[in-house]
Amino acid sequence: MSFEQHARLLALASAIILASACATEPVSGPVPFHDNTPRAVTPRGQTLASFDCAGALPAVHQHVCASQNLAQLDRQVDELYRAQSRFSDLPGQLLLEANQRAWQLSREGQCALQSSTSGTAIDPHAVACLESTYRVRLRQLQEWPVSQAKAQGSAHPMASYAEFRLQDDRSPEICRPLESAFNDSLRRQGRATPATLSGAALVAGSNAATQQAAVNGLSVHVTLQNAGTFGGHEIRALGLSIDGRPVLDERTLPQWIAEQPNYGGRAHASSSQTGDYGAIDVFTLDGRALVMVSETWGFYSPAARGESAYAGIYAVSQSGLQPLCLYQTYLTPPRTNTLAGLGVYAALQSELDAIAGLPLPGYAQHERRDNFQSWKERQWTLLNLPLLGADELSRFGREAAIRQRHDAALEALFQWSERNLRNKTIYRRVLPMMQPAHQELRQMFVEQGLSVSEAQFAADLLFHETFARAMENLLAPAQPPALPVAPFADYRPRFAIAPTPGELERGRNFATLHSVLLNNAPVAAVRDFIDYETANLGLARGRGPDNDSAVMAAVGNVDALRLLLAQGFSPDQPNDWGKTALMTAAQLSRPEAVKVLLEGGADPHRQTLGRQSAGVGGPDRAEAAGPQKTALLMAVEDGEAGVIEPLLAAGAARQAWAGYQQQLCGALKQNARLDEAQQARFSAQLCDTLPGEPVLSRAAPGNLRLGETLVIRDEGMEYPVTLVQRDAMTLFGRPVELKPQELRTRLQGLAQSTGTAAVRRGGARLAGPLTLVFPDLSANTESRLKMEVSFPINNSAASVSGYTVSRREQQQVLRVPFDTQRNDVEGTWRALLSAALTQGFTPTGEGYVVIHTRGTSSTEYQLVVTD
Repeated sequence: MSFEQHARLLALASAIILASACATEPVSGPVPFHDNTPRAVTPRGQTLASFDCAGALPAVHQHVCASQNLAQLDRQVDELYRAQSRFSDLPGQLLLEANQRAWQLSREGQCALQSSTSGTAIDPHAVACLESTYRVRLRQLQEWPVSQAKAQGSAHPMASYAEFRLQDDRSPEICRPLESAFNDSLRRQGRATPATLSGAALVAGSNAATQQAAVNGLSVHVTLQNAGTFGGHEIRALGLSIDGRPVLDERTLPQWIAEQPNYGGRAHASSSQTGDYGAIDVFTLDGRALVMVSETWGFYSPAARGESAYAGIYAVSQSGLQPLCLYQTYLTPPRTNTLAGLGVYAALQSELDAIAGLPLPGYAQHERRDNFQSWKERQWTLLNLPLLGADELSRFGREAAIRQRHDAALEALFQWSERNLRNKTIYRRVLPMMQPAHQELRQMFVEQGLSVSEAQFAADLLFHETFARAMENLLAPAQPPALPVAPFADYRPRFAIAPTPGELERGRNFATLHSVLLNNAPVAAVRDFIDYETANLGLARGRGPDNDSAVMAAVGNVDALRLLLAQGFSPDQPNDWGKTALMTAAQLSRPEAVKVLLEGGADPHRQTLGRQSAGVGGPDRAEAAGPQKTALLMAVEDGEAGVIEPLLAAGAARQAWAGYQQQLCGALKQNARLDEAQQARFSAQLCDTLPGEPVLSRAAPGNLRLGETLVIRDEGMEYPVTLVQRDAMTLFGRPVELKPQELRTRLQGLAQSTGTAAVRRGGARLAGPLTLVFPDLSANTESRLKMEVSFPINNSAASVSGYTVSRREQQQVLRVPFDTQRNDVEGTWRALLSAALTQGFTPTGEGYVVIHTRGTSSTEYQLVVTD
């Protein structure tokens, strides 16, 4: 297979990578120490604002960093928000987090700022506006509605998932009584700390009023910290010292666990994924000084990885700690693969993710990571501890606020569907999935042992959070969000949690010609609206959001489409990013509409335009900001033969820009709607006419060996190629093999999990950008890509299952930057190959795609060569 074929196979994957802003770099964390001696631990240092001001930041965050007063306000808001969340019930946390996300996105609109990360000039008026906005938010958080929960009617639901079971008894007079007392506390309060024990006095630690105290003549100090993004911003315990000497760190309890038979293979591993404990508490009982060390329960616990959490009781003395009682505390296996068995729910979530699209640009990278991790944690909790949500939803009176938020989310979905025909098509596909998905969740919870009513509440909460989170990412609000209704308020829901098709339309009236067309009204009604809007709006008749035209909305109704054209509506009236009705018909595979539009004079050579700020929702934002498209290109990507044929007959294959024919050919090969005969027929028209050798030429002289730039011109595009040395480095990576089309949905997760594994489990520090390594380009096929998703690290890393640590010596590479608005992906690889051959280098078949996301966002292609 030739290198050009390899380049074509990588084109789609590379384009997806470059268009995706979600491949953010995880933040490096503390590097664990690997000897057995307890070490002194200190919390992470704090920045003036709640975030690190280094790197590329949206305009709001740049203004925060430019003002000391504003930075301090930002930290106060964040700390108050985190404190409110820690002490709230689970449904209350969901509501608070959603409200905070909406407020974060509203800051731009409130203070007339843009999302640009390119050196925004600091505006004193904007700083003053933001200070006022932050002060209002502080007051709002202080007034956040707190629930006075109803009394617990029976055992706390946490007792269904956790139980103290003695594993190692070295002090029978203490361990068995404590086991009974802790389990009684679990049933009554849902937690077990020394503070709940009869006769015990809490001295210092996670649940005490102080971190340091004197006990039995000893000075004890428990180090706590905010665990940050990867620990849900919980306050976690790092270690314990006695008279200034470290006696316990995050490895102490796991070492004791490792001594037990069938301990789960965690010898000397970190106690949790964040290298800390859920709690460390020093207390006295019957005159003895003791310390309780507890691993976390939930998403970040060892139990989340298929192992059980533990708690240990130690005696405190001048010589250190003496192990007394070891308890296994988390006994419910996590349902890590539950979603794989929920076909409709998983399909619905995939559709909702596509509607939401990439995170809105108003978020900074640290906020994107927070939101991503928060959703994974909340989804895990709602799946694995469903009784918690089911109990607290009603007992804390959050049903009204949840239903209010859900109604708003469903209304947002309907209004989004009214923007254009593609949205309406997606909407009609999603609505029939809702009730079956909700039923799947209810059935799953019943099979887990929940009652019918408990399963209903649990399914409602998980379905709601899945849906509402997606809808909040459609459009940034211009105004701050209001507080939710008070706990136990009366509220009559407008819609069902999982509405049936047609329910959202009930009671609505057609208000515009554009809406009439989207909703398939009779032609007579369309004619009435044409007359009305022509008389009252003139040339603005039929316009929808984003300047979507009436003709674009009518693509789904050929009779209405003919009527519009007969009434003088232009077939080529574009929307805000240059999309026309012919493109819509091609994209949605409507053959009759394509024919009618071409007969009506539609121009098949029209192109979309790059508009970074246009569109609402993922599909439109991606299309508006993406590379230019024509109707034919949209048709060959996913259209039926009946759509492609009339466009080819109309001459739409005529070259529109450099590399256009190659782009059509590459898209055609990925079209799953065409059978083998159709693929062959269209390939003969589009692909067989491609030149056997790429037409490349030097646009400017350049000797790469002398450090000059060699500019290669490929069908009108220029590619500045340079010869550089890749530094020797160690790469922490994850080998993956997947379909090219899967990369869009999986890249963010792959990058996130790789970076997290390197830092949290491997003990490494990230030293560079996300790097996609193609060790052997010839190993790729049209249906499979083989690569390594990796990060450079600047120190050694522990072995982590499923990941590799490889040492790359210095390499010689040809490098070219990639401009998503101008460059052709396939042409970029051809330019690198041409530069290698014309300058006497030998390509090794190895390549890199390096994605920089800190400072300024950029991407470069690198081809490894030898002399």
